[in-house]
Amino acid sequence: MSALNRVRRQPSIQALPARWRPVYVKAGSEPDGIAPVCSDPDHEEVDGGVYDCCGELVIEVPDPHLAEYLAALLTADRGEGR
Repeated sequence: MSALNRVRRQPSIQALPARWRPVYVKAGSEPDGIAPVCSDPDHEEVDGGVYDCCGELVIEVPDPHLAEYLAALLTADRGEGR
């Protein structure tokens, strides 16, 4: 079993949300973080804003391309991007 497969089986990883999105942590023109897709029905999935309804899990990243990549990678890895 590969190291990646071992990590994927960890309970903390299994508990991660299935769908992720790039978000705006600081005011700027490009996403600088990732967060789970908000479950509030009034918050559109493509809205990159982080509001009180979104929860606490927001990860800041140094590059907007990395934010898009990580959101897509996590979503695909959790089984939602297939």
